[in-house]
Amino acid sequence: MKHKCFAAVVLAAALLLTGCGGAAAPAAPAGSGAASQSAAAAAVQTAQKERITDQWSLEKTVRGEMIGVMKLSIHVPQLVCDSPDAAALNEELAAMYVAEYKDYESYPDAEVPQGEESPPTESINWDAYWYGDCVSLVIRRRDYDDAPWYYSGWCFDFATGKRLTTAEMLQHMGLDPDEVQTQVQRQAMQTFDREMAQGAYYEGLRSGGNLSEMRMRTLEYNELENLCLLLPEQDRLVLRGRYCSETDWGWQQLDVEIPLTPAAPADTPVLTDTYDGVQVQLKGTQATITLSPAPRINQWEDIGIRVEQTRTYPILGAYNEYVDVCIGDQDDGFFRPVVYLLTKDGVVEYVDVLRCLLFGDATAMICQDPIYFANNGTALELCGSEVNLHRKDGSVLELAPLSAEWSAQEIPYSVTGSYNYTGENGWNWMDLGSDSIVQLGVQDNSRIYQGDAAYLGVVPEGVVLGIYADETEAGQSSIEFVAAFKLDLYYENLTMTMIAGQNPFAEGETQLQMTRSYG
Repeated sequence: MKHKCFAAVVLAAALLLTGCGGAAAPAAPAGSGAASQSAAAAAVQTAQKERITDQWSLEKTVRGEMIGVMKLSIHVPQLVCDSPDAAALNEELAAMYVAEYKDYESYPDAEVPQGEESPPTESINWDAYWYGDCVSLVIRRRDYDDAPWYYSGWCFDFATGKRLTTAEMLQHMGLDPDEVQTQVQRQAMQTFDREMAQGAYYEGLRSGGNLSEMRMRTLEYNELENLCLLLPEQDRLVLRGRYCSETDWGWQQLDVEIPLTPAAPADTPVLTDTYDGVQVQLKGTQATITLSPAPRINQWEDIGIRVEQTRTYPILGAYNEYVDVCIGDQDDGFFRPVVYLLTKDGVVEYVDVLRCLLFGDATAMICQDPIYFANNGTALELCGSEVNLHRKDGSVLELAPLSAEWSAQEIPYSVTGSYNYTGENGWNWMDLGSDSIVQLGVQDNSRIYQGDAAYLGVVPEGVVLGIYADETEAGQSSIEFVAAFKLDLYYENLTMTMIAGQNPFAEGETQLQMTRSYG
């Protein structure tokens, strides 16, 4: 009787998994034994395989005038489900991967003469990773044998017949998508910074904002909806992304493992430092700078910055794990505090406090790009008013001139140019030059402003610019704001996300899109 009962359970599991509206496979009954549980698992795997099959495949060596001899190994999947979402996804996969190779079906098989090298192989194949009735479908593709694989992923719920976003798939697993997103982007940026510092590729990248562009694209690529979700084992979740690289095709694969069971919270050391009214605190992923009224800070009233009460600012754009922090002064005749952060990989980052305040009276402090040649650091030390870096080889590096040099960076090339915005206030526009000159036409182009833009750092929303401009005719009023800018390279739309100050193009709006203009 026990064996008949178990057989019925396995059959039920297989039947439930075969259709589109199935349920998660039931566990084997208690006392059924390891062999019975193994049989149940095998039955579920068989049923899962029937839910996703090849919709089109081609294994052939072909010869063409333009391609020479080429071996094709193409397998394109389809969801065996009659829901509209499944049909739409199957059509999408066919358009992406079948149409390009369909004509090769009629090509005759090409022979490779004995003694010749094997022809290059173009490959497309797929894997399915299951979590109950939900599947992550991952397609991998490469153009020839030694080329890197490129991965794309889709998520689908057979129980509802609905396509899922990556965030929804993570929620099915009991994870917080926002926390996962932060973890992936932080690890991607840490990996990018580590490679840049070790390889010294930064030497030719700072001009024109190439370095900032690479950091921004690394964050952008590792947004959840661009990632593939893998479950190589039942309790192992891996999100596969990439980071921008100067070697091997410009991109490197990045796998970030996310625990499905929460780990016990670790004792995170708190790093703090205080210097003439400026205080910094780092605790895990939380970083803040606090300003308090003090004699040297009061000097800023001469340039229109007043600190009348204690105020705490979050630090944006800080992605690494830090082992030391120290505040110093640029010592250029005016109080210019700089917060230096030493990463666990020995690279220095910094926040120029006054620079952040000068552009837009920021509600946040922005962490500048790492000073990659200030690397192999072991400790930060305040010497007089300036901060030095102690390195593994025993040398000591002065950081003030390096941070001053690093701040003199052009506006990243991807966001320079002319842009138009048409909204309730009529036609507005903005010109951003690589020389940091900015011009704005606002209030239906009735008021024209001209001033400066300063690159401050990179956040997931884009490259951060602080903008200060005066009205050209009256010469009295001014515009100050801080925003993140990201250009969609395909549609050439510039997304502007406000960080501080008032949006000059659409009052009260925190995000808007502008269109590149070539007129």
